[in-house]
Amino acid sequence: MAIKLYKSQLEPTTVSSNVESKAFASMEEAASIGKAWKGMVKSGEKLYYKYLDRKTDNEILEKSKEVMNGNDNFSGLGQIKVEANQMNDPDKALKLYNDNWQTVFDTVNVSLSGKMAQRKFKAWMTKQNITDANDIKSKTTANFISHTRSLNLDKVEVWKKQILYGGKLESNAAANELKYFLESTKAKEIFGNKLDAVIKNTHRDIAFYGYKNVASGDQDAALAAAKKDKRLDIDDVQKLITYFDTAKSKNNHLNKDKVKKMETSLEHGIPINAEEFAAAIKIATENEDATTLVKLRNMQIDSGIIIV
Repeated sequence: MAIKLYKSQLEPTTVSSNVESKAFASMEEAASIGKAWKGMVKSGEKLYYKYLDRKTDNEILEKSKEVMNGNDNFSGLGQIKVEANQMNDPDKALKLYNDNWQTVFDTVNVSLSGKMAQRKFKAWMTKQNITDANDIKSKTTANFISHTRSLNLDKVEVWKKQILYGGKLESNAAANELKYFLESTKAKEIFGNKLDAVIKNTHRDIAFYGYKNVASGDQDAALAAAKKDKRLDIDDVQKLITYFDTAKSKNNHLNKDKVKKMETSLEHGIPINAEEFAAAIKIATENEDATTLVKLRNMQIDSGIIIV
């Protein structure tokens, strides 16, 4: 019987005589499967992270409403900011806001779902603090300037009254103090570009009320001086004219009533005070009240009052 020999039996070869099994994946296939698995895991992680990101975003949006509006445990930052903005001391206003900010932060932060939400909340609260603090500084500084101006205007008012109504020494001292203040660097810093208006209004008031408060017999002279006074304008002079006319009319009506009472007194045999009688003649003369002057002359004749 003949035996058939194959070439592989005659010469050495690296190929195994065993049939290659298809039951197991090759190294290349295993590597490919591993990469696919890692991709799926990574994709799942990204999807979950995105979910957490959106979820915590929503959580912060909800908490931000609570932060601004407040609840039973704390006042909202919106209300605190309004209160702080109305203050005229920037330091106290910022302390009020920051103390409440810390209370709100501590209270809300512990109620958050996790580290991611806490990081986002801290970032949002920090940004809110910076925004609110800048607004508070701006508004309270303006309030402080306004308050400072108001206090110094009150001081100017005191000097004006001392000048107008005080004795000679007090009036002169107040005039010097007022002049020194209005010309000072401090006044420029306090009033800024409004200083010229303050000076003008101050000088105007001193002139106007100085003329306005003269005795009735000096009103004509005061009005003549007022018309030449550069501290007053046309409207100011017209106000003085109106005031003097009204005052004269009112004074004349009062004088008529007094004269009538004098007549009644004479009819009942009651003597008339000579000084009051002289004052009545003076007022009637100043107001050119001819009717009242005739009555007074008749009364003088009837009563024998001697006017010196």
